[in-house]
Amino acid sequence: MRGAGGYQMFGVTPAPIFDPAQRLPYLKELMVFFRPGDIVKWKPIDRTEYDRQVAQVEAGDYTLRIAPVSFSLQEFLADPDGYNQQLLKVLHGD
Repeated sequence: MRGAGGYQMFGVTPAPIFDPAQRLPYLKELMVFFRPGDIVKWKPIDRTEYDRQVAQVEAGDYTLRIAPVSFSLQEFLADPDGYNQQLLKVLHGD
């Protein structure tokens, strides 16, 4: 399938990635969530969880797990699986 790309090709997220009013905590600095170089980790959720998260968004108290990280192409190329595990540890605060 041809397309412009973007997360829409992979599924639907309850987390808004664009908010001109900048109401959600993770959109306070910029109205667009993704920035060049961002690494994104999606996880599957069922309909019940999706609806729960949509309700949190509508209440204005939805938050995302965000962690700053410096990406090293050299380390990734040396051990892609191991490096991915390192990134997940940073994301989860391990």
